[in-house]
Amino acid sequence: MPDDPKLTKLFDSLNKNLYKTNKLVELYKPMEEILSSLAQDIKDLQDISEKEPLLNSTIEEEVKKRELITLYKKMNVLIENLSTEISDYEKNIAKGDVFLENFRCYRTISFEGPKKSREFLEKLVDSFEIQEFVLKFNVVGTVDLNNIAEHIQGRKVGIDIIVPATNIQLIFDEILKAQTLKFRLSSESLVIYFEKDTVLHIEGPSKKIKIADTIAKDFDAKLINE
Repeated sequence: MPDDPKLTKLFDSLNKNLYKTNKLVELYKPMEEILSSLAQDIKDLQDISEKEPLLNSTIEEEVKKRELITLYKKMNVLIENLSTEISDYEKNIAKGDVFLENFRCYRTISFEGPKKSREFLEKLVDSFEIQEFVLKFNVVGTVDLNNIAEHIQGRKVGIDIIVPATNIQLIFDEILKAQTLKFRLSSESLVIYFEKDTVLHIEGPSKKIKIADTIAKDFDAKLINE
């Protein structure tokens, strides 16, 4: 599919502005300090007025001399306007979040225990009619692939192992229990990365990720929004 100049320009702008949001923290911090200090000053002034009413005449003179009522009203209007604008932005940002989720092509899922994650994978295999996986190790230099292939009833092909998708239980029993090897299972539908036996990172087309999300909920899984 040829590149669309409008889309390219739009995504460049979106990407740039998302990175620039980090600047918001730098801008917000001094404003937070000012407003926090302002709120504390008013509170202290109220406390003095209540506890030492004889000083109210002095307070009144200072309020008039410094034109504090006018300044405070202007500040209050500014805050109200900012709050309204931020509220509008929040609504639009929330809509954007919902929109982008439609195109999610990855998901990290956390389970209460290995039994739940195994059952989830078995359900995925059934739902997507996956026949076999290609098992790939991150590092293969010291891995006895023939031995692993034998234990999980797969077959070694180069530096990979082709394993029947029905052998999920063996993957958990023979590889994950060792907790020493990083690996992934690849199929035409999905790629599954094992962060550990209870945390899976799945990559695939957005439609399949949505289905995986729905299935995961049936196994009391936590969908990590990252």
